[in-house]
Amino acid sequence: TPTTLLSAVTSTGASKAVQCDAGSPAFLQVNGITSATVALQGSIDGTNWSTIGTALTADGLITVANAPKYLRANCTVYVSGTVTAKILY
Repeated sequence: TPTTLLSAVTSTGASKAVQCDAGSPAFLQVNGITSATVALQGSIDGTNWSTIGTALTADGLITVANAPKYLRANCTVYVSGTVTAKILY
């Protein structure tokens, strides 16, 4: 079952992190973007974060073949829309 990381957000900011099985695949689905940027970010320690792949500027899906231990969604730019991000890991 997918976990909601961002639920109808209308501002910038990162979601809470989820802990997944390191090395397993993960999928982030984002919708509701009118004018915003959402990045999937990963961390091995839960403190230092890096963007994985290319951030989304339109509704879409990011796939990670080998996820790190922690993942989160981060709305890095917000102008308009009601952004929702769900992750399956």
